[in-house]
Amino acid sequence: MLVHFQGMSKTLQFPQTIALQGAPTCSIGISPEGLYNRLNNAGRLILLNHNAIQLASAPFIRIGDKFTMLTTRDPRQVEGADDVPALKNYYHPPIAEKNVSISLATPLAEMTYKLGRVSVTRRMVSPLLSGNAHCLMPIGVEEYEVKNSSNKAQDITLVIPRPSLVNLQEKELKPTDQDTVYTCATPIKGHRHAEFSLAGMRGVVMASSECQDRMVIAVAKKTGVKIDTHPSFCLNRLKQDLLLKKDGGFYEKREPLLNQDYGAAISVTFKLAPAATIKIPVAIALDFPQQRFIDGKEFERKYVKSFKDVKSRATDMAKIALDNYQKWLNRTETIQNRIYDLLRKSPSYQNDKSGALRLTRLILNEFSFPLSNAAVWIEDKDGRDSARFLECFDYAYINPSDVDWYSMVLLLLFPEIEKELCQRFIDSILAEDSRPRFYHYHASFVEARMHYKDHPEEYKGRSMTQIRDAFKVKGSVAHDLGALPKGHALRNVSDYAWYNNNYWVDLFPKLATRVLRNVKFTQDTEFLQKNWQTLKFGFDHLQELDLDKDGIPEGNPGEVKNTFDNLTLFGVDAYDATIFLAGCQAMMIMADMMKDAKAKKQYQDIFDQVSAKFEQLWRDTTNSTGERLHYYITCYDPISEESNTDVWTNQLDALWALIAMGEQPFIPAARARKILKTIYNNNETRMGWAMCRTEDGEAVESEQGQDVYTTSNYVFAQLLDYYGLT
Repeated sequence: MLVHFQGMSKTLQFPQTIALQGAPTCSIGISPEGLYNRLNNAGRLILLNHNAIQLASAPFIRIGDKFTMLTTRDPRQVEGADDVPALKNYYHPPIAEKNVSISLATPLAEMTYKLGRVSVTRRMVSPLLSGNAHCLMPIGVEEYEVKNSSNKAQDITLVIPRPSLVNLQEKELKPTDQDTVYTCATPIKGHRHAEFSLAGMRGVVMASSECQDRMVIAVAKKTGVKIDTHPSFCLNRLKQDLLLKKDGGFYEKREPLLNQDYGAAISVTFKLAPAATIKIPVAIALDFPQQRFIDGKEFERKYVKSFKDVKSRATDMAKIALDNYQKWLNRTETIQNRIYDLLRKSPSYQNDKSGALRLTRLILNEFSFPLSNAAVWIEDKDGRDSARFLECFDYAYINPSDVDWYSMVLLLLFPEIEKELCQRFIDSILAEDSRPRFYHYHASFVEARMHYKDHPEEYKGRSMTQIRDAFKVKGSVAHDLGALPKGHALRNVSDYAWYNNNYWVDLFPKLATRVLRNVKFTQDTEFLQKNWQTLKFGFDHLQELDLDKDGIPEGNPGEVKNTFDNLTLFGVDAYDATIFLAGCQAMMIMADMMKDAKAKKQYQDIFDQVSAKFEQLWRDTTNSTGERLHYYITCYDPISEESNTDVWTNQLDALWALIAMGEQPFIPAARARKILKTIYNNNETRMGWAMCRTEDGEAVESEQGQDVYTTSNYVFAQLLDYYGLT
C-alpha cells in the first residue's frame, strides 16, 4: 500500500495530536506523550518541535522524595544537535509507557499515570461544546485527579510547567508550495512575566514587550493545598530552575536574562490521606487578540468583545475557565452520551456495544476540525459572525466547496457560520473576473511562466483553458474562498489554480444539495427565497457544459472536470452523473418550496433524460476471476464507445447526501445493495477501500485512484449500514 504525499508536506512527519487546548483559530496540540507539539494560530500550523519547548510542557510529580516526569518522552533518547549537551541532566526521569493509559473523546482527553500506589489522571477539558461565548475563548482546563490507594498518607508536590508561546519567531516552512506550515524559535528577549494572586486563584501571566499577546497559567486556591509560582524558569535548565524546597515551594526565582527562553510554572503541595482523592484544576489561557495573516492584515478575535478591561483580560479568561470548566465537562459528556445512546438504538449496534463505542469516537473526532482548522473568526460591526476553515494545512485552501459538501460538523455546531459560508458560494455564481491568470503548471512553476513569456509561438493554436484563462467565469461556482499562502482568510476569492475549475461539473450540483440540506436543517426558507434566482441561473449555466445535449454536463473534452483531478475521465462518468441527478432532485424539491412549477418541470425533464442516459454505464458482468459484478462503470463515451470499467467507490456518494437529509435516493434499494457488495468485495485494500480498483480488483494507474480516502470510507460505511449490509 502506497501513501500519496500531497505536496510532500512536512506535516506528514508531524507527530500525532490527541487533544487540542483552546478555541477555533487559536489552540495548542497535545501529543500522545502529553506534550505541546503545535500551535494553531489563525490557520498557521506552527510546529513546536524543539525538545526545550516540548519537555517544558511536561508536568512532574514528587511523591515523598521521588521525582517522575509525567511523559514517556525520554531526554536520553531524543537529544539532538540543537539541544543542551547531556539533555537528561536537565529533566526528571520520565514515566514508563506501560504505566500510562490514554482515553480520547474529542474534545475531551484523559491521560492516567500509575506511580505505584498513587495515580494521576490528567483530564483535559475544552469549552468547545459549552453552548455559549466560552467556545470561542482560547482557554482550557487540565484537571489533575490524584488518588492515593495506599494505607498511609503521601506527601505530594505536583508541578505544572509551561513554555511561553508568546512572541514565537515563526518562519514559513515551505514558501514555494501550498502549505501553511511554520517552524518557530522561542524569543530570547522582551520577556515580561508576572506572578498574580487574585479572585481565588494564583498563577503567572507570560507577556512580552514586543507584542500584545499574553499566556496565563493559573490554579484555584484550595484549603489544605500550598501553591507556589515560578514566573520565569529557563527552558534549558528546567530541573535546576524548578528546584523544590521541602515544603514544595521553588527554591530560587531568577529574573530573565537576554539570549535565553523562558516559561512559567506552578507547584501544588498537599498531604493525601490513605484512600483519598484530590482534584487540582489548572487553567491555561491564550490572550492572543489579533488574527494575523501573511499579507499583513489583522482581524480582532471575537472573544475580545466579551471583556471591557484590556489589562485584566488575560487573568479574567483564566478565571472564567476555572469557574466554568465543570459545566463544560458536564455538557460535553451529555452530548457525547446522547450520540452513543442513539447509536445503540440503531439495528446495527443494538447488540454491539464495542462497535457503537468505536463509531462514537469516530464521530467525536470530527469535533477536532473547528479547533484545528479554523483560520479566522470575527464578529462584524452588525454583530454577525464570519469564520473560515482550512481543508488541511498542507493544502491550505479555505472551505473548498467540493470537499465541504461532505461535512456536516459546522451545520451541527455552528449553523449560522455554515449558512454564511454557503451564501458566499451562492454569491460566487454571479461573480465575474475576465482578467487572465495562469493555470496548472504555469500557475505553480515559475519556469513554465518564463517559457510562456519567452516562447509565445509554442502556444499558438493550443487550448489555453488550462494554461491562461479568465480568473472567474460568471455562472460557475467557486472552488474555494481563498488560500492562506496568498493572503488573509476573508478575501472570498477562489485561489485554486492547479486546474481551471470554471468548467468543473460537480460544484453546482453539490451546492444545490448543500443549500437544500441547510434549509431543511435550519428551516430558514427565507435564505432560499433570496437566493432562488441565483441558483436557477447557476443551474442554467451548468447546462452550457452539456456539449452533446444529452442532459448530462460532461465538461470540456480531455480536461479535468471535477474534484478528482488525478483521474482520467471522459464522456459520462458515474460520479458526476449521480451528483448531477442529486442536484436535479434538490432543485426540484426547492422549486416546490418556492412554488415555481415551471422550474420544477424543467428540472424533472432533465432528470428523466439523464436517468435514461445514465443506464449506459450499468454493468452486470463477471470478471476474470469469475466474480459477479453489479455496478456503474467509471465512465463511458457514447460517441467513441470508449469505456473505463474500473469500480469507483464514490459512485453512490450522491445517494448518501440525499439519505442524510431525509430524502429518497433515486437508485432502487436492491440495485444499491448490489453495487455496495461489488465495491466491498472488489475495492478492499489493506488500509481500507481504495477510491478505484480495476474490475479484477487490481490497483489502478492513477495515484488518486489508489488512495484510501477517509471521507470516501466514511460515506461507504454509512451506506453499508443504511442498506443493512453490516
